[in-house]
Amino acid sequence: MPYFSFVVVTMSKWSYLHSPPTVPNTYSSLNDALKRNSETSPNTEAFIYRCPDGSRQSITSSDLYEKSRCVAKYLITSGLSRQDKVVIFGPNTLARIVAEFGILLAGGVVLQLNINVKNATDAADMLDKGRCRIVFADPGENDVLLPVISSLEREDNNKKQEHQFIFLRKSSSTKIAHTLISDIQSAENANTVLPEVYPEDDAIIFTTSGSTGKPKMVVHTHLNFINAFQQFARIKEEQNKSFNNRPFCWLGGTLAIPIVMGSPLVFTDSNLSTTVDGVKTIWKIMKEEDVDNALLMPYVLHDLITEQDNIEDDGFRLQSITTGGQIIDHFCTKVLGRFCRSLSVGYGSTEIIAGTFLPTLRPGDHLETGNVGNPMNGVEVRIVDSEGHPTKIGQVGEIQIRSSFLMKEYFADEAMTMKAFTDDRHKWFKPEDLGLITSSGDLIIRGRVKDNISRGGRKVLPALVDDVVQHLDGLRFVATVAVPDARLYEEVCVCFIAEEGVDLSPSDVQRYCEDKFSKDESLDGMGSMPKYFVRFDEFPTLFTGKPDKQELKRRAAGRLKLHVG
Repeated sequence: MPYFSFVVVTMSKWSYLHSPPTVPNTYSSLNDALKRNSETSPNTEAFIYRCPDGSRQSITSSDLYEKSRCVAKYLITSGLSRQDKVVIFGPNTLARIVAEFGILLAGGVVLQLNINVKNATDAADMLDKGRCRIVFADPGENDVLLPVISSLEREDNNKKQEHQFIFLRKSSSTKIAHTLISDIQSAENANTVLPEVYPEDDAIIFTTSGSTGKPKMVVHTHLNFINAFQQFARIKEEQNKSFNNRPFCWLGGTLAIPIVMGSPLVFTDSNLSTTVDGVKTIWKIMKEEDVDNALLMPYVLHDLITEQDNIEDDGFRLQSITTGGQIIDHFCTKVLGRFCRSLSVGYGSTEIIAGTFLPTLRPGDHLETGNVGNPMNGVEVRIVDSEGHPTKIGQVGEIQIRSSFLMKEYFADEAMTMKAFTDDRHKWFKPEDLGLITSSGDLIIRGRVKDNISRGGRKVLPALVDDVVQHLDGLRFVATVAVPDARLYEEVCVCFIAEEGVDLSPSDVQRYCEDKFSKDESLDGMGSMPKYFVRFDEFPTLFTGKPDKQELKRRAAGRLKLHVG
């Protein structure tokens, strides 16, 4: 991913960085960018889907725009009004892309649905809050996701189906009344007029875990995406081809990136990157598609490095790899020279979009652990102490971010929104990360203020896991903690204490979790399903009587014989 930055480092003792914008803000929408691409490069493949079986599907910029317009007009004739929320759920497919832009062209707001629990209880509040009537859903191959979709409907045989479902692929379901997106992509109503969509209209709502275990609904406007991604869009007559198979429902995989940048995107099944063998297929796909740039999670880099002797070296190299999502160390630089010519490390979040970026690393360069470089263009960064006062250069404190493309709000939660920002006039966002700023102007990440588990870039909330596991019969106490993992950085470990006299084994708890958590069917192949289960007779405690999570993490890792870094 291209990057230009001019960091302003003043002769100050305080921990503060600022990179000014390199281009003026553009007052436009994602819809404008979509239409522009269809006009300037109508026959260019905008999105290329490579199936794991080797087959290939693609859609051009003009076809994408026209099919999305058909979907938009269908939604309007179905009663959709400007800024109505429309749910979309399912794996990355071309049909999903058409659906997402159809919603935007209709003036609607895309509500990206993440479901971690098979009964979809974690999604019920989101549908209610958004007053979502229309749901785009993918039943999956062989209807594997159909039970999850079915659970979105309340179990009341006497009640009419609550939602209007549009399926993204054919299904054998007769229980859920639905329309196929393929039937509406070519059935345009010529008399339906698309609404005007304004830059500051809401565009996409991402769902992510909250500190209380309830999903946060992060709202971004069209203008947020335009201004964020144009700051590092590479200006060329011909845009580079990129690879990214992060789920579209995550900020890291958002379709706004290739649309704003006007560059072709190659993607495949997100589950593919979660297996060691999958990286060989991913590399083969990137080589066959002659990809220039790739966004790859750290565990994918780990697999490339460890499997390099089993991957043919025929001279193909990516121009660049961008990574992030967790603290990165020097090990990842081993991809340089062998798999790519340059490597960059990014730092951000769903709320921030773009925070900082480490200037390009070349073969032979050293990467300090946690170094995420300088602010993106148009971004300010500062470090504060526990009382909110700026720290001096080199001192660890809480990171705060300010820019013109921060999230608008947490949807329908004013209290959480206010808590996420400082209460001064020129508000700073608090991502709840710890770090420091060096004298040379780099931001170094040291860890999380809270204890979310960072599994391969996915943030797994221990409270969510605890809330599910605690209902197991015979279980007295449960505490989910992070344990180290060489590949994914951290893994999820359920520590538990059984009721007195109850023979509850780790295997019993594992089977219970397998029945409750989506894993193989989840969009990234990981979900929140724990990997390890350790039984304790008692937990180490703090003076308050609460479990000492840090000591519990050490003991669990020791019992599992995992190296503690």
